[in-house]
Amino acid sequence: MVRVAIVGMGFMGKMHFNVYTEKLGNKVRVSALCDTNGEALHIEGTKDIEKFTDYNEMLKSGGFDFVDICLPTHLHAQTSVMAMEGGYDVFCEKPLAGTLDDADLIIKAAERTGRLFGVGQCLRYWPAYVAVKKLIDSDSLGRVRYAEFARFSQPPVWTSEGWVFDGKKSGNAALDLHIHDVDMVLHLFGKPEGVFSRGVFERDGSISHISTVYDYEDMVVQATGGWICAKSFGFNMRAFFVMEEATVELDFSKQDVVKVFPEGKEAYPVELEDGDGYYYELKAFVEAVEKRDNSEIVTPKEAAESVKLCLREIESAKRRERLSL
Repeated sequence: MVRVAIVGMGFMGKMHFNVYTEKLGNKVRVSALCDTNGEALHIEGTKDIEKFTDYNEMLKSGGFDFVDICLPTHLHAQTSVMAMEGGYDVFCEKPLAGTLDDADLIIKAAERTGRLFGVGQCLRYWPAYVAVKKLIDSDSLGRVRYAEFARFSQPPVWTSEGWVFDGKKSGNAALDLHIHDVDMVLHLFGKPEGVFSRGVFERDGSISHISTVYDYEDMVVQATGGWICAKSFGFNMRAFFVMEEATVELDFSKQDVVKVFPEGKEAYPVELEDGDGYYYELKAFVEAVEKRDNSEIVTPKEAAESVKLCLREIESAKRRERLSL
């Protein structure tokens, strides 16, 4: 039985806790919880779980195999390095870091310590996106000619003390939200030659929505995402692919989340596995810890490429010009 300590009991920390306890209870046991806000540790069903408000104290206490970091982005590097140097494997929520220097600190610490390190780029595990990747990789519908990704959200007012609206802590909507689709663009199509971005900027200079066209030689790819929608809208993510032999639509607002529209044939839905990306990414990491095998997890080097591309998009939006990679 693998043991985990969860650090940061906000929205994502509670999400991970529920996955471990309700869906992965036969594989993993939550041994410790940590949050500087002691009130956040008062969760039903945690009577026998060690609770800490001091991260150093938790690491010294031990009793777990890996640390699950669900803290604000600007704290990822420091807490990740501390955990790895303390002898623990680490699962860290996306994005890996807010700067390339911080990302490099994590990569070097993982190499130096030999610890397993996984990053929560959950779309790579989400059944709908996994199904689309299989369709693209199979070449059964021909090559992709056009692809677009979209992520629309109300402002994330649920974050602790509104840290996500502070660009120095979160990178704003680009690094915190849009990076999901940035990572999927890289995962499906590899690195583009350049980017051309535009952003919706707030008075403080932060980006609340970003749209990018990625420069590929033989197809058109674009992605848009942010948190400027009305609270009554909520959230939706979708993607759209025009291929040589069919059009494929992925839309979480529809009953058939993934649907294929073949040339000259009737449209049909794609059958998907049960569960979401949070479940499958955490399951993959728990199994990686068991087997000491990182082949099925998103490594810090892979996640750093998504951070690098996203930061380049932010720069392009600010400069209002195409930038090479």
